[in-house]
Amino acid sequence: MPKDLSSSSSPQSPKSRKAKAINEDPAQAQVHAQAYLSTLHHLLSRTSEGSTICPSQIPRALNKENPERYPDWRALMDPVREVVWDQVRRGIVEVTQKGEVREYKSRGEIRGPIRVRKGPKWDERDTLPSSTGDPSK
Repeated sequence: MPKDLSSSSSPQSPKSRKAKAINEDPAQAQVHAQAYLSTLHHLLSRTSEGSTICPSQIPRALNKENPERYPDWRALMDPVREVVWDQVRRGIVEVTQKGEVREYKSRGEIRGPIRVRKGPKWDERDTLPSSTGDPSK
């Protein structure tokens, strides 16, 4: 008889986490995207020239500040990457991999860890004042 996997205590698979993150109300998705963007700017504003952050720092910071609203930071990584790549397209940030700048047009081909740093159009005045950028605070 096959093992019943429905009562398994194993963590959610990456696919089910992604589905959970993607299936949100569009208005709610916009609120979250603004929180990701604000947090990205907040984190980068605290770095020195040329220093990088890991994209996972964005949802981790939101989870730390508001674990009820952002309970699973891993499920947020795809929409966070979308916000990061939008900022790359605008020249506000750069994505690096193994120290090399990666272009916006190559985003679909990238596998493995990436880092984010201030780009040529970065402006400290664009940084929002909240602690992590969570607009619900």
